[in-house]
Amino acid sequence: MMQSCRQRLLLLCLTAAVAMNMLGNTAVAAKEVAPGVKNLTNMALSVIPHNVNSSVVTKLVIERNLITLNELDRQALVSYPLLEELHLDGNWVTAVPANYCSVVPHLRVLSLSRNNISRLDPEAFFGLDDLTELDLSHNQLTSLPSQLLRGMNGLKKLNLQENPWNCSCPLLSSIVEVTAANISIGAPGVTCAFPEAKAGKDLYETTAACYPSLTFTADPQTPATPVNTQQSRTTSAMLKTTLSSSQDQSNDWTPVFGNTWKFTACVVALALTTSMLIVCAIKGPSWYKLFHNYRHRRLNQQEDDEDNFASTVFSEIERYHNHQTFTFEHQNGQTEEEEDGYFEDPYIRREE
Repeated sequence: MMQSCRQRLLLLCLTAAVAMNMLGNTAVAAKEVAPGVKNLTNMALSVIPHNVNSSVVTKLVIERNLITLNELDRQALVSYPLLEELHLDGNWVTAVPANYCSVVPHLRVLSLSRNNISRLDPEAFFGLDDLTELDLSHNQLTSLPSQLLRGMNGLKKLNLQENPWNCSCPLLSSIVEVTAANISIGAPGVTCAFPEAKAGKDLYETTAACYPSLTFTADPQTPATPVNTQQSRTTSAMLKTTLSSSQDQSNDWTPVFGNTWKFTACVVALALTTSMLIVCAIKGPSWYKLFHNYRHRRLNQQEDDEDNFASTVFSEIERYHNHQTFTFEHQNGQTEEEEDGYFEDPYIRREE
């Protein structure tokens, strides 16, 4: 029994050693066959390795690994200053932050196919002036930010196949910009997924239906007529005019909710109304009692004020009346004294 286990363990160790040797030989062979190429495919790497030897690497292939494009990966890319091609297909990338690839400014080809990218920062590829090919196929993108192409004047090919595109007209403004810049998006094969009424339709046809004033070709890489500066200016002006008429242009990341917000608003209004009715039913009797007591106190206070006012007026009138009576008596007394007084005229006595 023990001998059987030892044999199995030895067999596993030999198998692992042979596999590691084969991977090492493959990497060495890649370096020898194509100088400047570093191939790290299927190495179960979670972080991009640094260029320890400071060798000249122009093409870095790290496909089918566990790369997420975090800050450690960005620091590792700094050690590849002459990198021209970066292939990160089949990794665990979910988003590309702003200015992430600016540390490799000479990049011409960037492949992020078969990841799980659902969001791109408007300045994700800012600083890549030499980029000519960008592969974003087989991801979870529903729209592109409107400023994604800023600075990428040399971009010729943008692969967008196999993404769940939301073909609502406000979200297609970025596709109009791509078309105006004469960039191929990998058509045919780019279809809409949302909304349901447009599911399965071609992205170009849907964009042309949303912006009938603009002219679209089946393949922007080979237009029917040459594109000159005047035509580019005219297309840009028409694009700005058309996009300014859209009410939802200000937010490229906002999905179209349909009538969901209306339903939510109705539910909130119904909940608030029901709560107010319940509160009124519970607190109504006590509020009425408080109001009734308040009115009763006010009426009593008014009656007391009226009684006090009446008593005050009456006392004032009585005082005034007494004062007049006193004056009248005094005057009467004075009159009586004048009438009772006797004045003897000596002249009349002499005549008598």
